[in-house]
Amino acid sequence: MISILFALWMLFVPLSVSAQTPSAGAESPTVPNLSDVNPELLRVVIADQWDRGMDMFGGRPAKAAGPPDWNAISTRDKERQVTVRALVEKGQLKSGRDYQFAALVLQHSESSADVRLAHLLAVTAALKGQPTAKWLAAAALDRYLWDTQQPQVFGTQFKQVPGSENKWTMEPYDREALPDSVRAEWCVKPLSEQAAVLAALGKGQGAASTGTAECK
Repeated sequence: MISILFALWMLFVPLSVSAQTPSAGAESPTVPNLSDVNPELLRVVIADQWDRGMDMFGGRPAKAAGPPDWNAISTRDKERQVTVRALVEKGQLKSGRDYQFAALVLQHSESSADVRLAHLLAVTAALKGQPTAKWLAAAALDRYLWDTQQPQVFGTQFKQVPGSENKWTMEPYDREALPDSVRAEWCVKPLSEQAAVLAALGKGQGAASTGTAECK
């Protein structure tokens, strides 16, 4: 959904193979050799992020020929989600990064069942030693709650108010469901910093991540 912001760039900074961010956009995605990641899943998650303007392992944006064609991306998303669901069903996910990458692809789904599965996969990734999956688990839960007409609880989701160019909202949002100490455990910024992200969006300053800079 274009109106919902997932600040996913924050999640993958530690996974980048480049310490510096080049000024020029990447002509093609960087494909690392990761022995702990299923090769088919690696191909799929790299394509998922490339479609969203990021060279996932190169630490730089993808060079775009024009504005994204979200209808075409949605079609490719569905194909990628079929591949990931098959890997899950066949028990092909082994490492923490396998579970994290599968969750990243599935949380882009229009199916609430897929988003719920993304949350569970991200939690599994965190349990298997991938701390950067914590924020993804929180974001997928918030997305699932919104998809099922319930308030989010962590505060990772933003959407544009219909008919307004620069008016954004986090509602429905049950801010009292969790204390900030629990948000911190899941690498999510406190309420006060979320409010600053929302205010910046309203001023047309773009979206910052709701994830904490250091996630352990």
